[in-house]
Amino acid sequence: MSNLRLDSLRDRILRPVVFVPLLAGVAVLSVYGVIQTGLVLADGWDRSLMARMEYYRSHQPTVILSRYEDRLHAVRVALRQRGYDAGPAGAAMGPPTAEALRSFQRRQGLPVTGRPDQTTLTALGLEQ
Repeated sequence: MSNLRLDSLRDRILRPVVFVPLLAGVAVLSVYGVIQTGLVLADGWDRSLMARMEYYRSHQPTVILSRYEDRLHAVRVALRQRGYDAGPAGAAMGPPTAEALRSFQRRQGLPVTGRPDQTTLTALGLEQ
């Protein structure tokens, strides 16, 4: 009897009127599951990316700026010790500092750039 019931149930399910909507429902649910999984993964990736961007925004510029300021301060101190007017201490590199660097470079026989390049830093005793 149970075989007869299973056969009858199988015949009813496999009828196109029942089978096609069931298959369509399974397909829709599968696609929905794939989409939801993709959205969850993308959301996690977005959060991770935003966290990394926030970290770099808060840390990197300060490090670069502080290194630049430290190096510029050391260059000015070295130029002043050698008798050159390197401009105000707290300001960004401007014409007085560039002119002091050019004068130093000329007197030392270095390429005259007006910038604290590696050759100039070495001549000033500020090797990195």
